[in-house]
Amino acid sequence: MSLSHKILRKPFFGRFEVPWVWPSNSKQSDWERVSFQSGNGAHLQGLWGAAASETGDAGNANATLVLAHPMGKAAKGFWLRYGHAELFRQAGFNVLVFDANGFGESQAKSFDYPADILAAGIWAQQRQPRLPVGLIGASFGAAWGLCSLAREGSPYQAAVLEAAFPTLPDFWKHYPVANAAIRMSQVVWPSLEKNLRPERQATLVKGNPSVLLIHGDADIYTPPHYGERLQRAFGAAAKTELMILPGVDHTFAYRDAADAYSARVIPFLTAALR
Repeated sequence: MSLSHKILRKPFFGRFEVPWVWPSNSKQSDWERVSFQSGNGAHLQGLWGAAASETGDAGNANATLVLAHPMGKAAKGFWLRYGHAELFRQAGFNVLVFDANGFGESQAKSFDYPADILAAGIWAQQRQPRLPVGLIGASFGAAWGLCSLAREGSPYQAAVLEAAFPTLPDFWKHYPVANAAIRMSQVVWPSLEKNLRPERQATLVKGNPSVLLIHGDADIYTPPHYGERLQRAFGAAAKTELMILPGVDHTFAYRDAADAYSARVIPFLTAALR
């Protein structure tokens, strides 16, 4: 990792890039450790869990889901800690959770996080070639997951994107130092922010996937009108739906509204990933 990359990375992710700790409410024996390489060169670490209701082979599982984590020290552990992974496995989906580069147990390499999510999807498709692949993302993972849908070779036929932001400045305006770094990067490295602009990438997604956007009306970081902007940006490039949950905070749709989340997300995935 170059010195310039280290310097730029610090105001955004420095406090989150810490040694990874396995969530205390999750059994390690329920998961298989896996690794794969991102297109940006980073070696990524993940966990594979077969569909719990069956053996998880291509003849029994409904589909495979890749879970792209929000920004935070928990990294891939977010999905284990709050129960998403178990929900999906019990519903008959294979699950791959992984750490984006620089987070958790994955090597720090690049700001090209969409490449990490694309690589995870391709790995999941190769693991079970006969199964369709869907994406679940939250905030950081949702925004870069959206961008990955615009990459050549994207295997994702459906995506559930919670708390996605339209642009980096829209999200980082709450953090003065990071926001200043974003503004500087727009001058000294304009292509970086341009290529990491979900609102722009939404117009370029491949394969007309089904996309469910989820926002909580108590979320100050990615409020519901961000979802409305992204839905307009997708236009005809994807089949989009928008779900707004009352009283739900940033990235906590399943924690704060589990019944409503499950009742909408599981049927959506089942229909989109037949």
